[in-house]
Amino acid sequence: MIDIKKLLALYVGFILLGLFLILSFSTNTTYAATATQATLGKVLSNTVDNKGVDRTLPKGLTNINELFNVPAITDNDTKVLAPNEGGNKGSADVTVLTELGQTNKVGAIWSKRTQSDTSKQNYIDVNKRQTMSMWMYFGGVDTFGGTNTGDGMALVLQNVSDSAFTNSGDVDNTPGEALGVWGTVILPVDVVTSALAKTAIQKSWAMEFDTYPNSGTYDSNFDKNVSGVNHIASNYPARESTYGLGAEGAYMNHDNLITSIPTTSKSSNFLTDDHWHHVTLTWTPAPSGSTEATMTLNYDDKNMDGTPKLTSAGKVNTKVMKIDTTAFDLNGSNKLYWGFTGSTGSSSENNLVIFESIPSLVEADALTSIIDETSGNREITDATTDNPNANVVHQGDKVSVNYNLNYLSGSKPWENIDATINLPDKIDYSSALITYTDDAGKTSTETIGEFSGMTNNQIEHKLGQSLYKTGITSANVKFEGTVNAGTTATETDVPAAHASFYGSDLQKDVMTKAFVIKQPNKITLTKTGSDVTTSFNKEVLLNGKVSYSDKTKTVDPSKLTVVASVNGEIAKTSMSSILASNSTDTFALPVSSQLFSNLHEGANTVTIYVYNDEDYNVSDTITYTVTISGTVSIETSPASNFKTTQSFGDNSIIPRGSGWSIDVTDSRQKGAGWKLFASATPLVNGDKETWTNSKDGQSLIFVDGSGNTDSLINNEVEISSAVKSQTAAQDYDIDSQWSSDNGVLLKRGSYESAGTYTSTVTWNLQDSI
Repeated sequence: MIDIKKLLALYVGFILLGLFLILSFSTNTTYAATATQATLGKVLSNTVDNKGVDRTLPKGLTNINELFNVPAITDNDTKVLAPNEGGNKGSADVTVLTELGQTNKVGAIWSKRTQSDTSKQNYIDVNKRQTMSMWMYFGGVDTFGGTNTGDGMALVLQNVSDSAFTNSGDVDNTPGEALGVWGTVILPVDVVTSALAKTAIQKSWAMEFDTYPNSGTYDSNFDKNVSGVNHIASNYPARESTYGLGAEGAYMNHDNLITSIPTTSKSSNFLTDDHWHHVTLTWTPAPSGSTEATMTLNYDDKNMDGTPKLTSAGKVNTKVMKIDTTAFDLNGSNKLYWGFTGSTGSSSENNLVIFESIPSLVEADALTSIIDETSGNREITDATTDNPNANVVHQGDKVSVNYNLNYLSGSKPWENIDATINLPDKIDYSSALITYTDDAGKTSTETIGEFSGMTNNQIEHKLGQSLYKTGITSANVKFEGTVNAGTTATETDVPAAHASFYGSDLQKDVMTKAFVIKQPNKITLTKTGSDVTTSFNKEVLLNGKVSYSDKTKTVDPSKLTVVASVNGEIAKTSMSSILASNSTDTFALPVSSQLFSNLHEGANTVTIYVYNDEDYNVSDTITYTVTISGTVSIETSPASNFKTTQSFGDNSIIPRGSGWSIDVTDSRQKGAGWKLFASATPLVNGDKETWTNSKDGQSLIFVDGSGNTDSLINNEVEISSAVKSQTAAQDYDIDSQWSSDNGVLLKRGSYESAGTYTSTVTWNLQDSI
């Protein structure tokens, strides 16, 4: 492979050596030899070496050969080392894209997008959120600038094949600056940008992690406009606009350029610093009607123990990049190949990848929340200028710490999930429970047996259920407890706590929110009314008076929320909306069956407390007993009729007309029963002439749903019955249950004189089954 890019570096090296000799002579100081890169065996040793460099290997996936293809490209140096293979002493597969000492080599590994086993097909679905996470190692040394390394790796999305690579026509003469994906410059061909673009991987987008500054020579000038030893950048390899021409040869236009990372120990060689770096890439689909998707890069975003790696401003290194999906020439498809390419020239390095998630197999979220149940089930969030107490809880508050796992998409279940949870400090935990929810909304629970033996707020537990797009889709792991700072200090800071959920094909790390415990500025709530007895449909007012233990503090009802619990059903309202007449410190809380469906016949417990919306201080609790005297009642229309008829004939049935309304309301306890009976007087017209059939009791009849007929004339017949099936008041519309040929009907006799006939129906409602 022709590679003259190191000449300048060698020249600079001679100058530096001469300078070292002069300094040594003039100061009589002996300097150590230049540090060298660690061999592959040392990097994979999974130990701390004798120089104090941590060689611990990250956790990751172990089925890489099933999911990725190492293409048969000349001089492809890529290999996948399983645990205990080729010196790999870790627990995950290590993809060696290029190896230190193997010069003039290339590297490539691609997802298996079209393999026959659909559960193992590996691709990027452009229509869904996709998360790729991995650990990356670029060689180098912690104490050196990095120019003796080369050449880095490129993450590539493409729509060509699982054997794609830069096409120079002669792999042996492929310059290192191409990284196996960009266009190639080959001596002595005259360079034009259109020709460069044609030699690159087509239908692609790439993000390079470049470890060598290529500038100043014909076939090594891509980085002429980039400062620094290492950089990250992106562009479209097959587009002519990606390249430019200068006096020294072709150069590359670097989009989304990154030349330093604040979380790393080295400003110039932030890639080649002899450390593993975690990378998370999140694909967000283009909005409807658009072709512009988004790729979000979080680089060096996690420590080896899973905790987030943050800048001094408390942020993750993030770069948001726009991707034009027309570059992939999808032609109706939604799937892309993805993988890594790389290269070495006369310099080399260990370019290593440990994959942590494969989005086409499992895409899921792991989220945390801390809920202050005492202050109205408020979620703890970061403090802001508008809400400086958003991260505050108070001594004695009841809280829950939640870990929510949600399956989003994929071809395989997220299974064998091992949870390692470090719970936040300063909480006396009282319970732990996992609640699973399936795709139909049905829930089931699982106890966490390790909770009873928990020490130092640490738990390790394997979830008993897998998550998938069908069946169980989510799991809520909840710990409940009481805030206890164990001190009278005004404020106590509680740091964020880490938890990991590592399962087959996906590993997730999460952190709880840090929060502050404050001693409460006591709000006193006084019960100013009496327990009440009422009926179901009546509204009662329950009074409470608010004051502060700090007598200098004035009650402002607009900043107070009243929380009421009726038999466990919770409702919240602003105190200012329910103030008692002519008062600023006393509320009148309305309670009725319309407002609280859990009210039932008999004694109901109503608990009430108040909290401040600004500082979330909570009052003590007052309790009322509201007794509901249950009844069962009937309401009917005062007049109902049958349809007017002029027909003749014996024993015909006249249907009901308008105005029928028979309603039963039961406000007793659930399970109570009732029966409804009816009887009628004979029908007579205005001249007191009796309806023909009334003489034999057959004029007014009741026909049940089975067609059985009974006369109502001077005869009590059971019309309907029911058993109350709910706690709240229950209404029954009796006549709406009748069809045109059943219910109360009118039967003709042989002959009726013209006129209007009337009868009195007596309804008898009995409160028994």
